[in-house]
Parts: sequence; C-alpha cells; structure tokens
Amino acid sequence: MQRTRRVLATMSIVATLAIGGCHPEVELPPLPEQKISLLGDRFFDVKAISSERVLVVGYRGKVLETTDAGRSWNIIPTPTDRALYNIRFADAQNGWICGQAGVILNTKDGGKTWTEQKSNTDQYLFAIYTVSPTHVFAVGDKSTLLETTDGGANWKVRKVAQSKEGISDDIALAVQDPIFYDIEFADDLHGWIVGEFGTINVTADGGQTWSPQQESLLGAGIVDILDLPTFFGVHFVNAQEGIAAGLEGKIARTKDGGKSWSFDTVDEKIAVEDPLYSAFLFPDGKAWVVGAGGEVLTRDPDQPAWKRAKLGMRLFTWLRGVDFFDHNNGWIVGGFGTILKTKDGGKTWTPSLA
Repeated sequence: MQRTRRVLATMSIVATLAIGGCHPEVELPPLPEQKISLLGDRFFDVKAISSERVLVVGYRGKVLETTDAGRSWNIIPTPTDRALYNIRFADAQNGWICGQAGVILNTKDGGKTWTEQKSNTDQYLFAIYTVSPTHVFAVGDKSTLLETTDGGANWKVRKVAQSKEGISDDIALAVQDPIFYDIEFADDLHGWIVGEFGTINVTADGGQTWSPQQESLLGAGIVDILDLPTFFGVHFVNAQEGIAAGLEGKIARTKDGGKSWSFDTVDEKIAVEDPLYSAFLFPDGKAWVVGAGGEVLTRDPDQPAWKRAKLGMRLFTWLRGVDFFDHNNGWIVGGFGTILKTKDGGKTWTPSLA
C-alpha cells in the first residue's frame, strides 16, 4: 500500500508539471489580505543575477525580469508558449531555459532576448545546467539526458544506465526509465542527476559516464527502490557536500561526494508530508527547501533539524523555485503568481507584486 501511494504521488507530480504546475490546493482562491501577486500565474523557477536583477520563468513561455529588486517587473518575449521549468546562466551573457515538449531557449545577451534551439526531443525537460558557455546538460522525462558541447548548436540525446540494486523482476519494468527532475554540477567534472524512485546518479568525468549512488539510502526501514522517495531538487556547494529534496518531505544529504547519503531530521513539532521541489545550500551549511502546500523549510549550520520558516503570511499554493544571490537577498516562486523576496537572509519575506 505504501509503495502504491508513492507511485501515485510521483505520477501526480508529473501531471502537475505537465499542465502547468497545478497542485490540488491551487484551486483554493487566495484570501483577500494575501497580496501575493496581481497575476494568477504559475512560476517554476527563479534566478537571482544580482541583488537587483532577477529572472522568473513560468507557464505559457513566460519570462519576467526585475532590475529593481522586485519593485517593478517586465515581461521578456520568448518564441514559445510552452511552460518553462528551469533557468541557468553560465556567465553574465550566456543562459538557457528548458521546459515542456523538449523546449530549450538560449540567450547570448544576459537574458534580454531569447531564441529557441533544436533539442532533438519532445520529452519534457525539467532541469538544465550550464557547465560552461558551451557545455550544457538538460534532463527530463523517460530518463532523458541531453548534452551540447557547442553552446546548443547541436544537442545529443544521451542514455544513462539505471541501477539494478534492490530491484526485483516484478518491478524492473516500472523503474527502467525513471523521470530525471534535476541536474547539478559542483565543478567541471563532478555532477549529479536526481529523479524518480530515489534516483541519484553521479559523474566524475564531466558527464561522460554516470553511476548510481542511491544504494546507501537502502536500509533503515527502506528495503527496495520503490520505497525510496522521488527526488525533485538537488544542490551541491562543492564536490563533497550536497542535499536533495523530495517526496513526503524527505531531505537527503551527503558530505562525501555521494559515497554515502542519509536523511536529514525534520523538527518533530512539524509534520511535513508534502513533496519538496527545490533546494538551496550555502557553503556554510545554511539551507532552504520549498515545496507543495506553501512549504518552506530552513536549517542553520548549528541546527540538528530542519524547521519551518516564518513567512509572515499564509500560502495556499505550491512553491517551485528558490534562489539566493547572497546570504541576504533571496527569492521564492510558485503558483498563484507567487513571488516572495527577502533582504535579510530569510528573517522576513515580502510579496513582490509582478
């Protein structure tokens, strides 16, 4: 029964992204006093270019930009009406966005204009990572891994062999093509892919070969791969330290480059059962994760457990993206056009009306 619930939960998240990110709670109208946003929109990711300039991507090909820390926003035209899920920059000029139906957009002028690149796939692409201005990866549905080494002029479809550890014959077919939800590199060589059925794949050669790491999570009551939580977001600060966020409020951590992973403790006073979609980790250990049901968790370096952040407002929607420019200036985006900002390291959060 537990296994069935996990599979159904993962399937519901795929459907959520497919239709633009609708979570069941999104159907509830915001309370009048909640001035979260003037747009009934859905935002999936945010990138803080500086303390003042921020880009947000979302439903129907929408890209928003602020150059004054969220006091005002403008819409940047894009050549697609597909949902856009993830945005990354290699440097001040070169950036990429990925989304529905294999959409990949590229900018060479810092995000002022965007052009579409031929991805050679129609699979949904949930995350993209820029190793350099020419070397970029994207991941998505059905274990899709794309790579370009020429700045996107040519994208190659790659295949990642999946672990058979803990997989019995009766479930082998179900897990042979897990969805990849996020990809992250700590440097030019060391990278990670996370996804469905607890997938954690690692490369130490710049993405040429990938191997599984999730076996270290098998144990402590978890006996097979279907009992592992799907991971939706991963963030590394160096080649050793990283976190991954996933289903049922699970947060996994490694301090040795993924040789061993363990689940973090969440404050026993709070019950976190919703999926966690995105993670952000600072080099000093300060960390943030966001997810469904307006969930925002944070952990200080000296804290033994994750705690629920004090937002100063009630949210009735999912939160999909989190990014910080520095320890003070951070952003969270999600459903109902939600754009939240902090200028004091998360002590207080305020809505930024798009």
